[in-house]
Amino acid sequence: MTFSRLESIDVRHLTTNQPFCAGVILLQQGQLVVSLNADYLPSEGGNKTAAYRIRGVGGDQVPGETIWQCALREAKAKLQVELTLLPSPATYFHEIDTGEQYPVNCTDTIAPFLLERQSNLYPYTPMHPGLPAGPYTYFSLFLAQTVHPLTQPGTVAGLLFIQPHLWPILQQQPTLETLLQHGATIMENTRLVREHRIWVHPWESFTLAATLLQRHPELL
Repeated sequence: MTFSRLESIDVRHLTTNQPFCAGVILLQQGQLVVSLNADYLPSEGGNKTAAYRIRGVGGDQVPGETIWQCALREAKAKLQVELTLLPSPATYFHEIDTGEQYPVNCTDTIAPFLLERQSNLYPYTPMHPGLPAGPYTYFSLFLAQTVHPLTQPGTVAGLLFIQPHLWPILQQQPTLETLLQHGATIMENTRLVREHRIWVHPWESFTLAATLLQRHPELL
């Protein structure tokens, strides 16, 4: 199945009993909240790079939950705070295999901001036992707000608050100190090393989300 621009899609229908991951787009005072992690880092000469990895706030599904429940559960687990999902005024679809991206109409009550999908190399093998298998894995990002203010970074090394228009700087693997000088802020349990570089995985969904958010100043 392929989609066309402004076609209506039903996320619940697409993702029920299908593999998916989900997360939230949390905006605070015009800044995008992403996590800083010290795991799964690139290696140089067999040694791990001294860096923090940028990652969105989300994760993999567990058996029996919807994609909305997955987004809330994963965000709550990582941020240690209650959240609510918000219907997005616009939904974008991204076909990872081809790179195509375009707006679509979403019939769900709480529409995601971004829905992506990628073909599975082994469509009959689930990611983990007990999870569904299928031809695609779906990735969804929902707009969200916290019930109470964020006061700590939760279970991650830290939280980075960055304006979406600064995201291209991340592609240059700047140091944390450089980002702070550009106006980003951080929340940390213990002091993070300012000289460590910031690394973004090439497939990180927030790279596309940050670009698309700039089309919607009403959300910032």
